Amino acid sequence: MIDTLAFDADDTLWHNEHLFQDTQEKLAGIVGRYRGGEDTIEALYAMEMRNLALFGYGIKGFTLSMVEAAIELTESRITSAEIHEIVQLGKTMMTAPVDLLEGVEEVLQAVAGRYRTILITKGDMVDQTSKIERSGLAGHFDQVEIVPRKDAAAYRQVFERHAIDAARTVMVGNSMPSDILPVLALGGFAVHVPYAILWAHEAHDEDPVSERFHRLEHLGDLPALLDTLRVAPAHS
Repeated sequence: MIDTLAFDADDTLWHNEHLFQDTQEKLAGIVGRYRGGEDTIEALYAMEMRNLALFGYGIKGFTLSMVEAAIELTESRITSAEIHEIVQLGKTMMTAPVDLLEGVEEVLQAVAGRYRTILITKGDMVDQTSKIERSGLAGHFDQVEIVPRKDAAAYRQVFERHAIDAARTVMVGNSMPSDILPVLALGGFAVHVPYAILWAHEAHDEDPVSERFHRLEHLGDLPALLDTLRVAPAHS
């Protein structure tokens, strides 16, 4: 039987990507004071990808990439006051209200006591910890893990640290590369719950071919799906 239920956080339990989208538009407005801002978002994404290995995921790295992209796009004409304006955009993101997705608390209450529950999210430790605390959901989880990246190695370390059997675990998330594919690779179950907005870095075109993969349009359908999942018996 399934005994462990793992959840992603951003855009699975609460809204998050819209903050980045809105802030990108504000950055385009600042850059647009010096030039056409139509390619600002593409330039920012390229900068984020170049900086990802150094800054990691999260708002702090995003803010630094905004500053660097703005300097490049304006050919260093941007003023110190406008750089401060960009930094303030990042600070606003970090203090924005945590808006839960519909039905999240009901789902967590429904699975309470039936499964060991763990929250696995990636990003900056301070930022993610703050969001978890402000969400009011921390008490629903037996463990909370904040990792710098989500790949098979990272999940394996989390599972080993908490003596979790991947084959008896279901991971629930909105990102195919971060939440679904790594756990399937470890022999676990994965439930994809798409979010309306997807960061280009998390895009993935093809569904995995696996009987352990499932997709739901709404998180509220999760408890019913869990009742149907069974671990294959071991071969004798």
